[in-house]
Amino acid sequence: MTSEAPGPATPNAPEPQPARAGTWARVWKWVRIILVLGMIAGLIVKAGPSRLYSAVAGADYLWVLASVPVVICAVMLDALKLYWLVQPVGFSGGWWSVAKTTVVVNFVSLFLPGTVGGGAVSWYRLARPDKLHAQIFVALSLNTVLKVVVVCSLGALALALDVQAAQEHRAWIVPLLIVAALPALLLILMLATGLAGWVKRFHVNSLGGLMPHRLHDALRKILESLETYRSHGPSLLGALAANVARLLVGNVCVLFCLAAVGVNEVSYVRILWIMCAVEVASMIPISLSGLGLPQVAFVGLLGAFKVAADRSLACNVVSWIPWLPIYLCGTVLMLRESLTRPDREKPS
Repeated sequence: MTSEAPGPATPNAPEPQPARAGTWARVWKWVRIILVLGMIAGLIVKAGPSRLYSAVAGADYLWVLASVPVVICAVMLDALKLYWLVQPVGFSGGWWSVAKTTVVVNFVSLFLPGTVGGGAVSWYRLARPDKLHAQIFVALSLNTVLKVVVVCSLGALALALDVQAAQEHRAWIVPLLIVAALPALLLILMLATGLAGWVKRFHVNSLGGLMPHRLHDALRKILESLETYRSHGPSLLGALAANVARLLVGNVCVLFCLAAVGVNEVSYVRILWIMCAVEVASMIPISLSGLGLPQVAFVGLLGAFKVAADRSLACNVVSWIPWLPIYLCGTVLMLRESLTRPDREKPS
């Protein structure tokens, strides 16, 4: 049996079109950089460079130093939350491995384009030793769900308490309490019943063709993560409690940094819902390494309560200082691992 040699291409055959995804990705990257630089420059102009410098230079750095143990506690709570999520799916590295990953991710996230980059680093470091790629992805998906639920619930509850304390706009208290309760109740309902499985089947069969593929796939994986953890109630409750504690503790650092720049009239409850709003702003894929939209939201919301822009922006600047020990530890861990990895990979 003979095979025919391929003939020349027909002149009417359409030429393959070059892929444009890479071009659009590069364009969007530069658009994001321009937007972030514009937002930061606008904040500096609004605050006034000289006033901003005076606020940072004249800050009471004893308050900033007092924030260091608060930040360390918040990072360890973040590691504990992640450990309770990866343990049920077969992770065998122990809590210390998760803690080191959390520290490294906090450092590496300074150079990544968004919050997704930190999740990718966590997935790579935690999934590689036990080859639990799908399982760790499920755990990180649920981690995102818990973060959104806690931020929305605590933010709405804190805003309702702030409205009650201020005796203004009290008609909003009941709607805010409903908003605070709905995410947590929906999460509990999906974990206690088969609702997540039913929603996933309805989503795949009926809504799959009505939304972009990436969004469809992300929602499907989130629903699968909720199904997976139905039989791991204690671990999930522990992760939820650690998530709440991490948010409550982390906002103490913001309160201390505000006190450092001379802002003492903002209550903790108000800071709590403002930082929840800032957290939601950071999830919008416009900021770069935590810069841009979160600072705009922080300065704008505090400005609504008569806090000067130079003070609020100075608070944001000095709040990076308590994180320096975490960044330093992340650098040391990465250098140590890069130096010892060849020795581990030598054949015995």
